[in-house]
Amino acid sequence: MADLDTPEAVTTTTALSRLEKLGTDEYIIAFGPNGRQFFATPNGYSATQLPLKVLHDLSDARVRKVTWASYGSHAESWFFVYEMVDGTSTFRVGAAIPPALDQFIQKIKLIPHLLSALRVQLGDSNSFVAWSKTWWACHGIPKALEAELCQMSWTHMMTAAATRGSLQNELKQVAWHNDGSYYIESEQGHDWHFKSDTTQQAWDMLWRGRATPKELSELVVVALDPYAPVGETFALIKKQHGAQEAPFVIHFYEEPVYTTATADAAPVDSHLQCMEPKPDELKHFRWATSKRDGRPHRGDSRELALKKGQRVKVWDDKGRDWFIAEGRRGVKGWVHGSWLAFCGSKVHEDAQSTYKQFQEDMRRVLVPGQVCEFPALGEYMKACSHAGCELLKSHSQLGICVHELQTLLEGSGCYSYAWLKEERNVWHPDKFARYCHVEHREGLKACAQEVFVLYGVLMDMCTM
Repeated sequence: MADLDTPEAVTTTTALSRLEKLGTDEYIIAFGPNGRQFFATPNGYSATQLPLKVLHDLSDARVRKVTWASYGSHAESWFFVYEMVDGTSTFRVGAAIPPALDQFIQKIKLIPHLLSALRVQLGDSNSFVAWSKTWWACHGIPKALEAELCQMSWTHMMTAAATRGSLQNELKQVAWHNDGSYYIESEQGHDWHFKSDTTQQAWDMLWRGRATPKELSELVVVALDPYAPVGETFALIKKQHGAQEAPFVIHFYEEPVYTTATADAAPVDSHLQCMEPKPDELKHFRWATSKRDGRPHRGDSRELALKKGQRVKVWDDKGRDWFIAEGRRGVKGWVHGSWLAFCGSKVHEDAQSTYKQFQEDMRRVLVPGQVCEFPALGEYMKACSHAGCELLKSHSQLGICVHELQTLLEGSGCYSYAWLKEERNVWHPDKFARYCHVEHREGLKACAQEVFVLYGVLMDMCTM
């Protein structure tokens, strides 16, 4: 390892911002104890509690980018790999890595091609898996995962300190939790076992039925947080195709599941996804009253059957004085303008479809470590014209008042005290901080606090 220590004090933001971003389908998701994290995506880097030595390394102009990171169960137990500007690879380890891991590193230290290929995954209670080419060692991992490693090997040897072996094919990634959950991928194939129903359901969302080898080849990251209370904090990411966003499922313990991979299965969590989106649903309407009974063309079932005096929502002007209108129980159909008396010219926003757009946007935007601007909540609902609220909105960063937030959330179809209490957790400033880019975290947390308070007001209104 080259001496990369620099005397200058640098900030995490400065150090990370100078690094070259990862390429398409390249990710690093390193979970650590007590909220410690290191994330790298094609959009940039984010970190909390970055080790001081790593911070110094990343301020050195010779480091091009980080290509691997893992955190152990102690503050000085960690492993980072850097790509240097000259194209070579080098690594840095913390002083408190498990003794058996240090022994494994010492054994391969004199073999350059093994040393440059070293990868380490650290876990809770000094557990680890280390590998280079086909050589590997592990300690403290779930017995089923250890057995899988042994089965994948030509030879292996177990001792009290560690289990070592020689693989038939090189490892690509491995993850585990002490509840017995694990995922392992090699050039030979994939194997996994998830104890948590939440994790298993999220996994199932990625596939149409049983995952085939071809489908499994689409996976680029399976990360499990070994330090979470249960094995339900994870990130599952597939390859990106074209300009589409990479399909992913991400979950933090006791928070909603966030996903862009809903096409293959039903949602696994009700948070922010109570309603299924329908692309043909419209967002704005006008109120009108029917002047007559029946339909303009009695036998045409495409036309909406009306009752005289019935109030309907008029959604879309189709031309030649024909409209799409919605009657009782959400039934829609064609109506001629001569049959309608419009109730003024005001255009209303439909809370249901607006909420669907809101939930879709939140799933897409709330990615750990990537949020730089607070979601523009005021763009979703502008229904309140109270003078007091207009004044408050003009002095607030949110641009939305409690009445507009209530109207928006009522569109979920789930609105209740209990539902608000659950949804409010998303906006708790300490939890919302996980989504924030480190450079913008404090300001975004303040905005999240405002939303958290508004949810509390709505909860109070439910009990009045």
